[in-house]
Amino acid sequence: MLSVIKQKFFSWVDNRAPRQTMTLLQQRNIYILPTRYGWLMLMILVLILIASTNYQNNMGFMAGFVLLAVGLLSVFYTFRNLKGLEVRCLKAAPVFATENASINVQLTNNTQSQRLAIGVGLSKKSVGYVDVMSQSKSAAIIYLPTSKRGLVDIPRIACSTIFPFGIFEAWSWVRTPYQVLVYPKPIPCPEPLTASNSGIDEGQTREKGSEDFHSLRDYQAGDPIKQVMWKAYARERGLYSKEFEDYVGEHQTLSWDSVAHYEKELAISYLTDAVLTAENSQQVYGLELPQQTVAKGQGPEHLHTCLKALALM
Repeated sequence: MLSVIKQKFFSWVDNRAPRQTMTLLQQRNIYILPTRYGWLMLMILVLILIASTNYQNNMGFMAGFVLLAVGLLSVFYTFRNLKGLEVRCLKAAPVFATENASINVQLTNNTQSQRLAIGVGLSKKSVGYVDVMSQSKSAAIIYLPTSKRGLVDIPRIACSTIFPFGIFEAWSWVRTPYQVLVYPKPIPCPEPLTASNSGIDEGQTREKGSEDFHSLRDYQAGDPIKQVMWKAYARERGLYSKEFEDYVGEHQTLSWDSVAHYEKELAISYLTDAVLTAENSQQVYGLELPQQTVAKGQGPEHLHTCLKALALM
């Protein structure tokens, strides 16, 4: 029963807080309730007023009205501490499974008043506090645990405050459309992966280049002038162009077939480790998956492309 009520409540909250890159905290999406100290103060206030009424004690009435005034001021200032803040979630960098993703949350205060002790976290019970000065920005970092590969939705982010008296808590939930890309967890394969290599002389291959002469071919329009075989042309043997080749490092293609006999998630982790190993050894490598093929390459962008293909497989 409680879970059903909670589900309906958060469904209502999500309708009021759609996923957007920037959320402005205002009356529509800020909630406020007494803290446990606030409920205690309310109970004491009721007891004081009842006792004062029973004994006709003016000092008791005065103390009760002072506490009531403090409570009303706390409602106003606690609510104002959040109202008008702009909350923006930035894109999170990819992480490997079981690592914590860092979610950067930027708070912008375009008003003249300072916003102190603003809590930001995945829940109201676990927040980190930041101060946002007038006409300035502050940043908070939230760590999101990950367990599985793929695209992970960032859950609701809570922004809360109990400033200044701690007897009322104002909070709001922020939802972002961004997702966290979680790479598979790399696990070394217990046996060598069979990669399709191509090369000569200690793992090197020859590719079209500009260093070593390879052969002659008929001249084609657009060929560089420096590659034209002028000696043959001077001897009236026709117009030819020279072709050159360069030695390059070893090429290999990491294929799904080499790990297909393993359980799927384990096979993906083995390929992930093989991709990282190839990149760290500065090899030129490609990736062949059942639904996607990544051409041979090297570098951070190529590595990201391969890991993303494995993450979304």
